[in-house]
Amino acid sequence: MSHHRLFAQLAFERALGMAAINSLAQAIIDSDQFRGEGRDRDPLHFWVLAGELEDVVQDRIRDVLDGPGLAVIERDELFHQPRVAELVLAARDARNAPS
Repeated sequence: MSHHRLFAQLAFERALGMAAINSLAQAIIDSDQFRGEGRDRDPLHFWVLAGELEDVVQDRIRDVLDGPGLAVIERDELFHQPRVAELVLAARDARNAPS
C-alpha cells in the first residue's frame, strides 16, 4: 500500500471518528437544553421525551465506541470537550469490566 493511500485511509478513519464524536456532542447539548427548558411542560410528556433523548445519547456513545472515534478520545484529542470524553471512557470501562 502506498504512503499516500495509507495516509488517506487514516485521514478518512479519523474523519469518521470525529463525525461520530461531533454527533454525540450535539446529542448531549440537545438533551441538556431540553432538560433545562422543558421542566415547565407536562411531566409525562417531559419525561418521555427526555428518555428518548437519553436513548439517542446512548446510541451515539455506542457509535463512538464501535468506530474509530474511540481512538481519537484515547489519544486525548478531546481535551476541550471533557464531558464527551468522560462519558465515552466510562462507557468503555463499563463495557470492558469483568462480569
